[in-house]
Amino acid sequence: MSNEIKLAKTLKILDKNSINKKNAFTLAETLITLTIIGVIAALTIPNLISKYQKHSYVVGLKKAYSQLQNAMKMIPITQGCPAGDFDCVGWDQGGQNINGNWASNVTNIEGQEFNGYLENKQVYLLSKQFKINKLCYNYNNSTDKTCEKIKNNFNYATNSGTSFVTNDGMIWNGDLQIIDINGFRGPNKLGRDQFSFFITDLAAERALKIPMGLVLPTGSKLYSDLQKLPTEYWKNNNYCTTENVNKNGEGGKGAYCAGRVLEEDAMNY
Repeated sequence: MSNEIKLAKTLKILDKNSINKKNAFTLAETLITLTIIGVIAALTIPNLISKYQKHSYVVGLKKAYSQLQNAMKMIPITQGCPAGDFDCVGWDQGGQNINGNWASNVTNIEGQEFNGYLENKQVYLLSKQFKINKLCYNYNNSTDKTCEKIKNNFNYATNSGTSFVTNDGMIWNGDLQIIDINGFRGPNKLGRDQFSFFITDLAAERALKIPMGLVLPTGSKLYSDLQKLPTEYWKNNNYCTTENVNKNGEGGKGAYCAGRVLEEDAMNY
């Protein structure tokens, strides 16, 4: 075999080996790549989680708002009285009424005794429109552990009670007119998972000429317009900013976020 043929075969073998040869990363290159991936993950994952949480709060608020509206529409049908007139069902007042305030406990139509403040009556009538697993009256004086837990759930404010918990975990606090869309799970923060509403009643109709039975998100344009108070609109105050929401209810901070979230269909703070 000539030297030329041997050289050609050798070159062919070398060329074949070079084609089949697989390049590999060095240990240093691998470590650098993993470090870059870790940095990118550390920067992006918390932001993705925050966006997901905010989206879930928006969905929960819209659901709660719809449920409250439907409940108010159902009260006239199930209780036979105008929506917003929470005195209409014939409470047993014991015949005592002093200066418009109940002087003694009253009894509801199921025979349960509690103080006769409007918030208690509202909570009772609203609760009849939901599937609930707990109803609490005046839990400042209650030894019930669940009612005490509900009170602590709204830890930014002093309140006297009157709440119910639905089967899907939502809590309506009638004393504060605040709904917690995910119950005890947290963060239990006004403007995040807790939102303020104003339900118009007979007193509001008489004093402000506002129709009874409306569920008004606090801070909404409608809430502001009906009261003829421009400063009650969230755009005209600072009650729903990131900084103030983080103060968790201090001085009412976060109370106007229901109006903002429902208007923007997002939690942009």
